[in-house]
Amino acid sequence: MSLILESCNDRQEWDSFVESSPQGNLFCAAYFLKSLGVDCDFLFVKKDRDVQLGALVLKHENQPIRSPYPFTVYQGVLLNKSSKDMPYHKKSKWTLEIIDFLLAEMEKKYERISFCLHYAIEDLRSFQWFHYHEPQKGRFNIELRYTGLLDLLSTPDFESYLMDIRKVRRYEYRQAQKDGLTIEESKNLDILVELHDLTFQRQGIKKDEKKGQLVRAISEAALSTGNGKLLVCRDKKGIATSVSLFLYDNQCGYYLFGANNPEYLDTGSGTYLLLEQIRRCKDMGLRKVDFVGINSPHRGDFKTSFNAEPVPYFIVTWEKNKVFS
Repeated sequence: MSLILESCNDRQEWDSFVESSPQGNLFCAAYFLKSLGVDCDFLFVKKDRDVQLGALVLKHENQPIRSPYPFTVYQGVLLNKSSKDMPYHKKSKWTLEIIDFLLAEMEKKYERISFCLHYAIEDLRSFQWFHYHEPQKGRFNIELRYTGLLDLLSTPDFESYLMDIRKVRRYEYRQAQKDGLTIEESKNLDILVELHDLTFQRQGIKKDEKKGQLVRAISEAALSTGNGKLLVCRDKKGIATSVSLFLYDNQCGYYLFGANNPEYLDTGSGTYLLLEQIRRCKDMGLRKVDFVGINSPHRGDFKTSFNAEPVPYFIVTWEKNKVFS
């Protein structure tokens, strides 16, 4: 297989490839990446003129940033659309060859290689075997993470879906409706930022100013392009009790940001709001909802209570001449 590594300078071409890839997702879309305010390299591995693989590299001072970047996932390796239908005996060999080639070429260019791999990348042997016989040149650290995926096609309608979630969530949903809580779509990001800050304060966490700016930048980009919806839940007095931002690509809704007013935690408004976001995803004809991480005990349990399936994904990092223990 005669392969070459090229930079992709056409963002439309990049987005078209992302949309067609089995690992394609909005976190790799050009509009989303622009909102992060960092430099990116868009790489294609080609055989003749055909793209076999795409790779996304986020950079600081011309070197790759260690993945994952805040509020992002799945920024890494994307296989071409034909890989989805390959028989395993062919796909296994092909995947090893093109990822081996990518890593060997990237090693010539970068001091670090770091990807947050999409959960549809299941064969990690190229990363495991990198410098297998020369470990002094650096081996990959492979870190296991989990997200929660909700299959929106598994139930015929939203009411049927409600019967599949944890009983306490269904109760909170019904109670919020009885208590007169209302939900509205909004473009007022000040509400999101305010409740996000209050959530951090309640947890005793000092919020990083740059991350706060990033929350606003990502949200502004999503709303301005129509790739996201900001929903606000209010009580009868009009007080904002909860807020959430979902982002979308052509297949999936992503639960990216959610925050609650600490004084209204017992109202069930967070559950009510999340379920309304899920209902809208189903009405839009999306195939699934990604809860974007279930990697801490409390939040992980909350997210899986909506019948999200735990699904593994991996963060892989290599640094020149470093052997991770």
